[in-house]
Amino acid sequence: MDEQDQQRVLDWDETLDAASYYEILGVLEIADEAAIRQAFHAFSLAFHPDVHLDAEPRVAQSLRRVFQRGAEAYRVLSHAQRRADYDLALAKGHVRLGVPSIPPGSATSVRSLDELCRTASGKLHAHKADRLISEGDLAGAKRELYLAMRCEEELDPELVERLDALDLALFAMGN
Repeated sequence: MDEQDQQRVLDWDETLDAASYYEILGVLEIADEAAIRQAFHAFSLAFHPDVHLDAEPRVAQSLRRVFQRGAEAYRVLSHAQRRADYDLALAKGHVRLGVPSIPPGSATSVRSLDELCRTASGKLHAHKADRLISEGDLAGAKRELYLAMRCEEELDPELVERLDALDLALFAMGN
C-alpha cells in the first residue's frame, strides 16, 4: 500500500462519522440494487483489511473501521425495509441506522486470519485463505476459512466477522 493510499484510508476514517451510507459507498440515493452491489464490490476491493495485510498498524486499524462501516452501509442499503427506515432517519439528520458507534481508535489492530486460529489445522486453512484473498479468489478463501473455523474448538468472534465480510463481498460481486 503506497503512501497516497494510506493517506486516503486515514482521511476516510476521519470523515466516517459524518458520512451517510450513500456517501460511503459512493452511490446516489436513487441507486438501484445492482448499483449498490457494484459499489460495495469496488469498496471491498479498496478497503477490505485482508487485502492490505502489509499496512502499518494505524492504517490497518482505519481500514478495519472503514470496511466495517461500508459493510454496515451495504447491509442497510441492500435491504428494502432497512433502506426505507434509513432514508427516514437520514432525513432527520442521522447518518447511521440504530447501530452504536465505534469510536475512532478503539478497534484493535487487524490480525491475519491464521493469527485468529488456535489449532494447527485451523492456522493452516486460515493461512491458505489469506493467500487466496491476496490472489483475489474470495470463493476459495471463504471455503478455506470455513474449514479453519471447523477445526477450532472455540471460535474467535473476529474470525466469524471475517467470514461474514467475505460473504458480503461475494454477494456484492454476484457470487
